[in-house]
Amino acid sequence: MDIAAKVALVKRLSGDIHRRLSEAAPDTLNGPSACSEWDVGTVAAHLAGGATRQRDAMLRGRDGQGGPPPGEENRPSADQVQQSNATSNVQTRNEWGDSLLDNFDQNYRELDDLLQGWSDWSIGCWHRRRGTISADSYVDLRIQELVIHDWDIRSGGAGTGDLDPEGAVALLPASEMWYQLCFRPAAPLSSPVAYRFDIGSSNGATLQHDVIVAGDSYELTECSADRRPDLTVRADAGMYLLCLYNRVDWNVAKRSGRISVSQSPETIAHVALRNLGRWFGGL
Repeated sequence: MDIAAKVALVKRLSGDIHRRLSEAAPDTLNGPSACSEWDVGTVAAHLAGGATRQRDAMLRGRDGQGGPPPGEENRPSADQVQQSNATSNVQTRNEWGDSLLDNFDQNYRELDDLLQGWSDWSIGCWHRRRGTISADSYVDLRIQELVIHDWDIRSGGAGTGDLDPEGAVALLPASEMWYQLCFRPAAPLSSPVAYRFDIGSSNGATLQHDVIVAGDSYELTECSADRRPDLTVRADAGMYLLCLYNRVDWNVAKRSGRISVSQSPETIAHVALRNLGRWFGGL
């Protein structure tokens, strides 16, 4: 997907969310989402705040300030981000009150205006978890947020349904950055574990890679014929993303037949599918 299509997708997804919530009953904003600690309104506030943070970061990058702003020199861990998000977005949602959807719409209109007029997508912009990234990569992150949280809003407390089809295809290659964002180091393993992913979609988009976990670190690499994976996961793009982003448990997806898993007979206990959710537990 080229950058023009990505920008159009950001506009369409944010517009869909705003329209759906504007047309819904007023108490919808107080209803449950698939984010266990947030109601629907808080998810919307999180997305709206993200649009402003991206716009500010890109403007700073365009002015040659692609490094951390004062006070953000030390990047937070995945757990610190999760803890901060759990409280700050609730506060924002409460502060905005009845202006929530107006602020959501305004923030994404301002972001779209910036993206439509942007020219150099290689400019470095600061992101508090990833450090300095390109403006293009920042658009990928915005798509990631919109696709996953759109599902959170639509699925509600039931946690059912599918990802936006176009959004899932766009997110598939960008999902590799998620490993970096949410990795939680643990004790070093006596020998690394190799997980292989073979992911497809109805429109022909595919993703294959190996994730080599050493416990306290990991490496994401191309599949190698010389490497025998300890465990191989095959899934469609939507279910892979929902599992990777910790919306559906890997083993639940396996039991329901939405993913298939194969492993060598000598695979040891810590290679179990459930450990993927521990090492890469979401934000």
